[in-house]
Amino acid sequence: MVLAAELDEGVLVLTDANFDEELAKHEHLLVEFYAPWCGHCKKLAPEYAGAAQELAKRDPPLSIAKVDATENKELGERFGIKGFPTLKFFKGGNPSDYEGGRTKDAIVNYVVKKSGPPSTAVDCDGLKKFVADNKFVVAFFGAETDALYTEAHVPYASQEDKILFAHNSDAACASSYGASAPGVVFFRKFETEVNLYSGAGDKDSLVSFVKPLMVPTVFEFSEEEIEAVFGQQ
Repeated sequence: MVLAAELDEGVLVLTDANFDEELAKHEHLLVEFYAPWCGHCKKLAPEYAGAAQELAKRDPPLSIAKVDATENKELGERFGIKGFPTLKFFKGGNPSDYEGGRTKDAIVNYVVKKSGPPSTAVDCDGLKKFVADNKFVVAFFGAETDALYTEAHVPYASQEDKILFAHNSDAACASSYGASAPGVVFFRKFETEVNLYSGAGDKDSLVSFVKPLMVPTVFEFSEEEIEAVFGQQ
């Protein structure tokens, strides 16, 4: 009998012995392959643990895991781990390379985004909580049949991992943010927090509106902000 995985600060601890059994329990699972001596791994550890604890509070709760690849060499070889840390996201047991940031919020956003639909249907109270709990939110107001939703909001939501996307069909809710339906609002935690979109109804136009707004005018030169600035094309 294989023992259930232990938790280390909320993170599932996977091994050669329990990996497949634990993976089968999770339709979506982010796994960090690390080495105890690795400096980058030590820097990531508190962010990763913080993300695990935040994700556990979700409804339904979500999990993330880690593997000491120096102790569990079969897994390291199986997934071609060449450097540390290497993070892979498993969906239905199939791995893909993790493409998110290395901060707690970035990890949470990535896992939530990859574990659900591109955009989440919310009522007005749900949207308020969404905005309160996340650094960046793009909200669409209107019918899911509208072109702004199908041609701009959903395609953008499907490709962007650093922002959470929501949609709401309540005209009164839209009005409370100064928007009308169909319409899009970009929410952020700094400077002008509520930003109304007035551009064309295609994905590229919406992306061009949102991307510059993800970078504060004045900011601490942190790893997350460096990525936001230099990650823009």
